[in-house]
Amino acid sequence: MKISFFGLTDVGRKRKFNEDNFDGLDLPERREGEKYTASLLIVADGIGGHAGGDTASKVGVEVIRNQILNKFPSLEPEISHYQEAMQSGIQAANREIFQRAAADPNLTGMGTTIVTALTVDSYALVSNVGDSRAYLIREGRIVQISEDHSWKAEQRKLHLLTEEEIVESPFRHTITRSLGFESDVNVDTFLVDLHKDDYLLLCTDGLYESLPDEYMMRLILKNKKPDKICHRLIKLANKNGGHDNITALVAHILEVPPPAKAAEFPSDTVKLDIKSQEKAEKQPVADTVELEDIKREQKPSPSDTVKLG
Repeated sequence: MKISFFGLTDVGRKRKFNEDNFDGLDLPERREGEKYTASLLIVADGIGGHAGGDTASKVGVEVIRNQILNKFPSLEPEISHYQEAMQSGIQAANREIFQRAAADPNLTGMGTTIVTALTVDSYALVSNVGDSRAYLIREGRIVQISEDHSWKAEQRKLHLLTEEEIVESPFRHTITRSLGFESDVNVDTFLVDLHKDDYLLLCTDGLYESLPDEYMMRLILKNKKPDKICHRLIKLANKNGGHDNITALVAHILEVPPPAKAAEFPSDTVKLDIKSQEKAEKQPVADTVELEDIKREQKPSPSDTVKLG
């Protein structure tokens, strides 16, 4: 397929160091003169302090990138092969982080979230560990593709606590799955059919906890170009408090080839049917979010009013 993508990361206003890392790259042709290209998008949010968190997220991105770069040209054009390559890359990154943390006392306890998107043929194959997210934006709707591996997400599923109790809990920042804490890790994988003019947004929690999903969608559709979108998202997340490192990686789908045949995908891959999904619920907004500042910053025209809350 043909896509345009751009990524940006920022330390935010409260942290001294940036433990986020990201990468976006076009993958090598599988056949000479191939019309459509494949791309790999990766976002990681490090855990474990300045030295550990930065190291873990950097290693995670580098290992996955190198694994896919080496394997992709020889892969058979089947979704199962793409998934196996991505699973292998993420597991290799997990082992490398785990081994480095075990060998160096200064890196003990380090880990990282990871979210990746492999855009190939007419699909996006999304994988994640932790609470960094992947979203699909299509025709005025935003859908979270990935699933958060966090204490907050689990509590919201169980409906045992009120939203106020969740937000005020000392466990609210706890993630329940990440790369580097154990020698093996479970990876969630999702498959999405892509359409022309779709957008993919990969981001860390520093972004989505500062801006409601609906607002991110409207900003993306208004600004259109990935570089402009990323700069605007990070600027407004900082204006909204900048409580954490902020990373956004946006891809605009420019052209999608017709699928050659009905796709067969592994049983452990979640196939998302966007058409059948209800409109995504708005995410809870922390008390510190100043929505009026966002409205003033964006200054929407009467025909493009952003309604929040």
